[in-house]
Amino acid sequence: MKKFASILMFSALSAFAEPQVSKVSFFAIGDVLMHSAIYDACEKDASKCVFDRFFAKWKADIDSADYACVNQETVFIPREDKYSSYPTFGSPEEVGLAELNAGFNIVTHATNHTMDRKAKGVDYTLDFWKGKPMMVLGIHGTAEDQAQIRYDEKNGIKFAFLNFTYGLNAQKMPDDRQYMVDMLDSEGKWLKRIAEADRNAEVVVAFLHMGTEYTELPDKESLARAEKAIDAGADILVCAHPHVIEPFGVFKTKKGNKALVFWSLGNFISNQFRLGTILGGVAKFEVQKTVDGDKSKIEVTRANMEGSITYFDENGHSTVPLRDYTEELHAKHLWRETAKGFTFKSVNDLYKRIVNSYAKSNLQPVSKALPIRVKQLQK
Repeated sequence: MKKFASILMFSALSAFAEPQVSKVSFFAIGDVLMHSAIYDACEKDASKCVFDRFFAKWKADIDSADYACVNQETVFIPREDKYSSYPTFGSPEEVGLAELNAGFNIVTHATNHTMDRKAKGVDYTLDFWKGKPMMVLGIHGTAEDQAQIRYDEKNGIKFAFLNFTYGLNAQKMPDDRQYMVDMLDSEGKWLKRIAEADRNAEVVVAFLHMGTEYTELPDKESLARAEKAIDAGADILVCAHPHVIEPFGVFKTKKGNKALVFWSLGNFISNQFRLGTILGGVAKFEVQKTVDGDKSKIEVTRANMEGSITYFDENGHSTVPLRDYTEELHAKHLWRETAKGFTFKSVNDLYKRIVNSYAKSNLQPVSKALPIRVKQLQK
């Protein structure tokens, strides 16, 4: 009798048990674009190849995120091959060391500059990352590696991560190594990979390198690609390439599917000193899983894009959160007279104008559209 009563009591308690909630947070930055003015001292003296200052003011944000993602626009090459800048980039591997030191754990490498230093540059970059605690997306050393979608589980939520680029600046992959870079191909292979990821993961995050350079709104091709990606199963799109920020929010396809979209995070650090290219965007978002008895749901519950400023003073290049950028710092910025229209007020006004351009970019503001349901599962 006592045993039966205990079972009844346990069942009653289970019926009123609190739902179990787990959360996973993300931090993502835009282009690390290594022009020669940034690494010139390093080129002359290997002891000066220290780039930790790029990320120093973001360390707390990076450390607090479960996934910290960096778009490494340029490949790494050995010093003896001679570093290079625009139009064919080849960068010091110490940039990657700084990314590791900062705490990033995901790097995206599928960009229009991936093949700038041919297959050798991709191979050297892959060799650099080998054995290091970094999930490398978008580039591959073998066909077998490309076939393996990157999955990872964090706090009870299974994620899939993919990275594709629209093109390679007229460069080509070797005929026998067409697997080297993940492409937004016209045949739709990239969409099949998203669909596969959706079948095997609870949340699909796709990093898409696309858009029109120096424009503040997504182009028609980007809108069309986003529509296809979301309908194929992508839940979150983080985009790059325009070198300026574009709006973010919730995209709803004609079929009714929804996803969180950051159209462009712009430059995180570069030596481009137009007003728009000095301003970057940092994406912060959160995914939540709620388990209630035999039911569970997964939602994107929070999202924001903070501004960043590429800062250049007598100490070199770094990146400052827009929230911490003051009139006093601006007075020391060596581009304040070089960059046309660059004032403390203009850069803040530009950020506000772009992030509020929802209607022109097929987005709903996150304040009204979140949370969005990613998955609803029942055991």
